Amino acid sequence: MGGISDNLEEFRKITRKHYGKLVDSLEEKYCWKCPMHTTSPETFCREAEIWLRLSNAFEQGIHDELISRNIPKDSLEVIAAKLLEKKMKAEVKTPKFQKLILLKVEEDMDLQVKKGSFLLVKENPKSVKKDDLVLLPRVCPLSLGWFARASYRNMPLKLFKVVRSFQKGNISYIKTENGLEIPIVYVFGVVLKTIMEKDPIYSDLGLKQA
Repeated sequence: MGGISDNLEEFRKITRKHYGKLVDSLEEKYCWKCPMHTTSPETFCREAEIWLRLSNAFEQGIHDELISRNIPKDSLEVIAAKLLEKKMKAEVKTPKFQKLILLKVEEDMDLQVKKGSFLLVKENPKSVKKDDLVLLPRVCPLSLGWFARASYRNMPLKLFKVVRSFQKGNISYIKTENGLEIPIVYVFGVVLKTIMEKDPIYSDLGLKQA
């Protein structure tokens, strides 16, 4: 058995080999029938499709191996949360300040947040407390890898109210009003304020033109 570097290099080569074979197979068996086939050199749909499938297979393989090692299913969520937390920390280039963003609500949301309002949001909160309003992905990620790579700007979000925050396996969790228990690392942000058109700050910030 080789060292970590040797094994990773072998895995990289195998991944490249199978990725190429799968892309070619998709083209030969399915893509030629697609109405969008003529534009595929610009859309790269088959390349993206195989990337996603390989990522899912990779993560499923890790999941199966962890199960075979008798790791409890409850612990798998903790492991996944730790992985995402490490990845996000590694990608933060300027950790010395907390980012605040302003989001325009394009459709009515839960908890009586109306279309046309703006949400002042603290991104990637380190802590969340009871009664906070938080934004979470509206749909479940296809895979942890997809979630970690996804742009939050393009991710559909939904508003939830927090009823409890707690620790599980050294990971911070929240429990929402409808019973969801989710690691804090999956929280897009905490809503600090909902700004409506009647609020003076709405005009002060020039939000009517937004």
